[in-house]
Amino acid sequence: MKIKLLLFTFLSTFVLNAQTAEERDKMLQTYDLEKVNNYIDELEVGEAKLEQMLDEYVALNPEVRREYYEDGKHYVLYNILGNKPIYITTTNLKSAIATQTIALSPGGDLGLDLEGEGYTIGIWELDYPLESHQEFMNSDGTSRVSAIDTNNPNVGGGHASHVAGTLGASGVSGSAKGMAPKSYIVSGNVAGHKTETANEHLSSGMLVSNHSYGIVVDSDTESWFLGSYASFNYAGSTNDGARSWDQILYNSPYYTKVEAAGNDGTFSYTGGLGPGLDKLTGSTVCKNNIVVANANIIVNIPPFGNPAITGANIASSSSQGPTDDGRIKPDIAGRGTNVYSCDDVTESSYGQSTGTSMAAPGVAGSLLILQEHYNNLNSSFMRSSTLKGLVCHTATDDAENPNVSAIPYPGPDPFWGWGLLNAKFAAQTIIDAQTNAAIVEEKTLNNGEIYSFTVNVSGSEKLMATICWTDLAGQLQNGILNSTTPALVNDLDIRITDSDNNEFLPWKLDLSNLPYAIKGDNIVDNIERVEVDLPTTGQYTITISHKGIIPGTTPGSVGIQQYSLIVTGSDLTTTLSNETNELSNFMVWPNPAKEMVNYQFASQSNQTCLVQLIDLQGRVVYSQNVLGGTASVQGAINSSRYSKGVYFLCLNQGNQKIYKKVLLQ
Repeated sequence: MKIKLLLFTFLSTFVLNAQTAEERDKMLQTYDLEKVNNYIDELEVGEAKLEQMLDEYVALNPEVRREYYEDGKHYVLYNILGNKPIYITTTNLKSAIATQTIALSPGGDLGLDLEGEGYTIGIWELDYPLESHQEFMNSDGTSRVSAIDTNNPNVGGGHASHVAGTLGASGVSGSAKGMAPKSYIVSGNVAGHKTETANEHLSSGMLVSNHSYGIVVDSDTESWFLGSYASFNYAGSTNDGARSWDQILYNSPYYTKVEAAGNDGTFSYTGGLGPGLDKLTGSTVCKNNIVVANANIIVNIPPFGNPAITGANIASSSSQGPTDDGRIKPDIAGRGTNVYSCDDVTESSYGQSTGTSMAAPGVAGSLLILQEHYNNLNSSFMRSSTLKGLVCHTATDDAENPNVSAIPYPGPDPFWGWGLLNAKFAAQTIIDAQTNAAIVEEKTLNNGEIYSFTVNVSGSEKLMATICWTDLAGQLQNGILNSTTPALVNDLDIRITDSDNNEFLPWKLDLSNLPYAIKGDNIVDNIERVEVDLPTTGQYTITISHKGIIPGTTPGSVGIQQYSLIVTGSDLTTTLSNETNELSNFMVWPNPAKEMVNYQFASQSNQTCLVQLIDLQGRVVYSQNVLGGTASVQGAINSSRYSKGVYFLCLNQGNQKIYKKVLLQ
């Protein structure tokens, strides 16, 4: 039987809202706030000690600078490893087109009109964005951008303003319009970024933050070349910073950290996992974040007609993965080449920039819009594992992207991750989950539990099932060269089995043949995706289980693991429910529709049937009672009077109800 959600009732009573204090509090009720705050206290102590250590090191080594600018980059002293200084450095219409976020925007294909209004997104940088830039100003003269850690933000270099513009420029210049143009942007400096992000998530409900900086691999100074120092090998390894961020994200399961992969793609060194690979450092090797690669997407916008993508390849400068234990990193790619956005020379200046720094905010802003979309339909937010699983599940694989001219790598790879962000497919999957045409669920796996369900497929579209979970912080691997010991703590598994008992396994990187991926038992990633490329009509069983013991909160105890499940396919139905109150033989045509929508159903009684057309904001745009009976009932709706977009055609007769998604063009 199909799962039947109470969509009709939900849509009839839904009122569209921005993110509210009540929604934030509802989210935080699921948190162990004592544990979260205790860990924030620990982080504050650690950050204070680090600042003291850096001050003392600079005092003893006056040739070492705390920060400086060189070749247009801003460098800031971040840590001391092996008695050597470690620096971090800085790593929109067209971006929205490239990632298909434009489909979610006002006037977009999906009719969603999402702009992030009332939502908070964070940006942590080496400097601060120009708050008074015209792209950030409200009509009352106030700014949508504010610094949370200083009353005198240092604006310099234009990097932070450019990133903030990609996140949320209002569109004074249409070419520079950000992904979430009505969002509220909080900014902070990299010093204290761990405690500041954790606190901001708790205080404002910030769901997504962007971090376009990282530790350099290639540098003029040997002390910065991390891969050459086996005594504290850093590139690709689980380090202190990565472990801390994994714990922060585990403690706050609705918070998503997005960060740039880095711009050391053309740098070569010996001792890595393979030629041209293994260049991720610092927190880019986290399990629970989303790391973004830079794709060079060529978008042509003609004076008349629709925009067209004429080329798509990963930028040569984009830092490659994977991690030393073979995890799929970067996670995803966004457009980061020749991105047009704000500058801070004046309050009306703009410029083009290239790098993963530009790709990451395009993704981060799109993720915020997806959270807004999900909340509009479900009155709740996605866990970060759901958001991450969704965008990796729906990403466009480079091997399936007709615009890619470089060597294709089927499945995930260390260049693109899971592929190019496809916000339209992600948003459509959220919509399809409302009508049982897809699955987006948040579940819990108990220790020793095996969870199985079946899906029926009646089309040839690829069947895909993904699980993603926020994992506990793993073991440190500092000082161990290319250690393949998994950082994964809780190893969940997903499999698909067909009616002939053929088993389909998830993707994983092949460490013996990088950069290629194979299908097999994945023991390192906290995201697994299984695919049936050419399913035959019939029933498939999806099974989720785990290896070993899921640890509890006390030593020696067993626990649970929350995880997210995403399933898409052609004409997908599931057998998770025994509900049978469904009108039968419900047909809608044509779909998509331009002038008229026709419908037909097999009436089950003499009761009248309420026919309604409802938009994605819960507004009933058409309502009509039709006579029932014991025969087939037909009707038609003049759809030309309604705006383009996605609607639900809902029938309600007695205690029976059914609905179908309709696209009006």
